[in-house]
Amino acid sequence: MSSQTDPNPFQRKVMTRQPGLIGAQWWNEGLSAMSDPVSRRKALQALAVFGGAVAVGGIALAAAGEDEYLEFHDALQMQRERGWNFGATDDSLTFSGQANVPLKPQELTALATELTPKQDALKPFSQATLFQSVSASGSLVNALSPINTPEMITAFNQGQALASLFAGQPEAALATAVLVDLPGPESIAFSAALAERFEPVFTFDNWPHPVGVVPAHLTLAAVAYYQPTFRQLTPKRTLPAPPVFVLDRQRLAPYTDRQQEFDNRYMARMPSAEQLRKLGVKHVLYVVPGGKPPLEELDDLNEDFVAWRTAGLDVKLVAASDFQPGPTETATPTVATTQPLAATDGGTPADAGTSLATAGTSDAGTTSPVTAGTTTRTPSWYYGGSRTSHDTFWIAYPWVHTVTRPNMVYGRPSAGILSMKDLARLPSNVSGGYAYEPLRRATMFSAIPRGATGAFRPFPSGFGKVAMRMSSNSRAILGPAFSSRSSWSRSSSYSYSGG
Repeated sequence: MSSQTDPNPFQRKVMTRQPGLIGAQWWNEGLSAMSDPVSRRKALQALAVFGGAVAVGGIALAAAGEDEYLEFHDALQMQRERGWNFGATDDSLTFSGQANVPLKPQELTALATELTPKQDALKPFSQATLFQSVSASGSLVNALSPINTPEMITAFNQGQALASLFAGQPEAALATAVLVDLPGPESIAFSAALAERFEPVFTFDNWPHPVGVVPAHLTLAAVAYYQPTFRQLTPKRTLPAPPVFVLDRQRLAPYTDRQQEFDNRYMARMPSAEQLRKLGVKHVLYVVPGGKPPLEELDDLNEDFVAWRTAGLDVKLVAASDFQPGPTETATPTVATTQPLAATDGGTPADAGTSLATAGTSDAGTTSPVTAGTTTRTPSWYYGGSRTSHDTFWIAYPWVHTVTRPNMVYGRPSAGILSMKDLARLPSNVSGGYAYEPLRRATMFSAIPRGATGAFRPFPSGFGKVAMRMSSNSRAILGPAFSSRSSWSRSSSYSYSGG
């Protein structure tokens, strides 16, 4: 309605002091005074002065800044809420050993489902967190690239050598759980070589991050390469199959720089001794890279291993480096450009992945990772590096019935300390992991109370956490404090809260 029909169009209808409405009330009252030209001029001048004051005040407030403090939040939860690469969106993932195989985003998004154990008894021990990161973010799929490094090829050959030993001892295989604790990509390759007889149980409980202290993106890149292999071997696996728990040895990587690194560390979660017994497991074989002694489990496994031993499970350690190429093989494998030929001589371990070597091609007709990931001929890798020493594995790990072969007797009826006669039969170039016995020791987790083995153990203070900048006034999250490359990073000091 216009002012011509209503002589007093601006009348106060409601009295309010709500902060969000005071400005509107002042504006209306100012307009009512504009019917007088003098008042109108005064009002406009007042508006100009007031507006300038507001602008100056705003600059002053911006310069003063908001009081902040740092509070630790769960790193994985922050990634789920804010994106896998939050705080470092300008940084890219880096890869070495990129493989010339096509990346199929639609297949990678199915990893969480496809790589879940088929046996219901094993599903509770699988951690699909890393695989879920792919389906949760399309940008991560586009950032990945399949890899197949020389270390992965070596690990695959070593896994084939171990697989050949269990192929000849199916009863021992059914009673054995294998734990592969190598750097993520190598664990993937080693477990792929075992996947026809052992069912992989993946335990990757983190997401990748461009400045993550755990290079989880490399594990994903290795999975992308070996995904066709796992898919092809799944229907060939006879059920029930023993488990091979696949761990990333980098999960407890040293973390020292809160400003430059993202803490995506996590702990492995293993079954209890009772749960392993229900699976038919009597023996546990723990696979580590090798190298300088002492050969021992990582900190997050110590309590589990001691509990398993106390419950009567036989826990042994073997170094992946104990499996070496035979005299006719080279120590440095090369990526094949053609499909390897099946072995025709007697020098290849029995059933050393012959079906792996001839697994064929992927659904799209491209060369499968099995083909591209081995040497130019089926490798002959052995325990101790020769066909003669290969069967001595069962002297060091006496989990089979006594068997006599020409010039060879192995498989003692019970475990125990090896006799001097037994020791003399073992190759001198193996690690001696057969003498390993889990003993309780001080670890980074020792001070954390825990119930039964297999129960979730709380993280230590600051473990798997990210420092977030918080508003002192509203307690709202302003952004992360890590990485000087991030636009959110500040150089000023903060007070800390949380643990």
